Amino acid sequence: MSTRRGRRSRRDRHHQASHSGTQTPPPPIPDHPAVPGESTSFVTTADELEDVVGHIRETGAFAYDTEFIGEETYVPHLCLVQLATRKRLFLVDPLAVPDLEPVWSMIADPELQTLVHAGDQDLEPIQRCIGRCPANIVDTQIAAGFVGQSYPLSLARTVEVMTGYQVTKGMTFTKWDERPLSDMQKRYAADDVRYLPLVWERMKEQLEANGHLDKCLEECQRGCRPGAFDIKLEHVCRKFHRRNQLRRNQWYRLCSLVLLRNDLARTANVPPRTLIPDGSLSDLARRRIDSVDAMGAIKGLPRPTIQRYGTEILAALEDGHPTESLPELPPKLREESATDRIRIDSIWTALSCWCLAEQIAPSLVTSRSELAEWILSGASDDGSRSLWSDGWRLEHAGGFLDPFLKGDLELSMEWKEERLRPASDHRDA
Repeated sequence: MSTRRGRRSRRDRHHQASHSGTQTPPPPIPDHPAVPGESTSFVTTADELEDVVGHIRETGAFAYDTEFIGEETYVPHLCLVQLATRKRLFLVDPLAVPDLEPVWSMIADPELQTLVHAGDQDLEPIQRCIGRCPANIVDTQIAAGFVGQSYPLSLARTVEVMTGYQVTKGMTFTKWDERPLSDMQKRYAADDVRYLPLVWERMKEQLEANGHLDKCLEECQRGCRPGAFDIKLEHVCRKFHRRNQLRRNQWYRLCSLVLLRNDLARTANVPPRTLIPDGSLSDLARRRIDSVDAMGAIKGLPRPTIQRYGTEILAALEDGHPTESLPELPPKLREESATDRIRIDSIWTALSCWCLAEQIAPSLVTSRSELAEWILSGASDDGSRSLWSDGWRLEHAGGFLDPFLKGDLELSMEWKEERLRPASDHRDA
């Protein structure tokens, strides 16, 4: 609850600042054929939206972003939709035009290319609202990780690195649901999409040159699968498990509680953590709770939640046992020994250096914790499975790591032209 109050207060301050007229002037908009100028259309009628859709469909590609308030409701409250082509820029007001099916249909159209930056949350409404998946998505945050930049990289840094231009900053937390929007709010929102066509144009040239275009596009389609934005139960529960190993019965109680929390939050239209904070969720799974009254001893568990949902929570704790619908408890891994740590760090360093030399951000490929889990499970020793199951990671990164660990490939690189580069092609050792 304190987090919600803190965000409200922060939004109030930013909102007041955006209307005060005392902000630092925004950076100039460059005169570039791929960057829409100062003229921004504020779309408030269905007829105006129809004209926007007609223009975008003629163009064949567009940039897309949204502004929303997410700390109050289960489904974030959509407050603004930004759309841009190389020539024109539009701010669509969903408070005035609630039927955004024409926009969602464009994003689900494989004949149109949709440009986003860190677009997972922005793409979520498509399947929920029209029952179709996003298609032909290019995420420039992902693309940056394939052209020698770090991942994740902010929009401001991506625009600066790829174009040399600057975007307006500082309006992320503001009251996007209040009208009228100030000129600063509109400028901030417009800059979220203004530069994406030019950014992608330059990224695509580099991706074609370094051979990573197909890998990039494959990764960008991760949000285009049915259920891509559903709760990832195993992923959520594994985060708790990594912090503090759970016993088998605790794991299944946690899984049941996570599902219950999500269902209750959806019905009540509130963020899941406001009903049951993560810390309380973990305590409920670990402790033996045999009555609703006993829940009062769980630190941080809101009293209104106990009063309203205590019976359902108790039932979930009782029902937390192995079923086909619940993921299996991850195998227990031994604690990293000093030798393990050196080995894991060495392999992680080698893989990271290889990635950097290939102009791929290591964090796009895997993480140290995932690598450690793979090594400690013994899979790297007996060759029972690669670190990756399929896709470009298995083919490309696995094509290096698996033979490298067997001693069939050597890692050879050099520092040249201000970056790490392969000194030669991978050779038989």
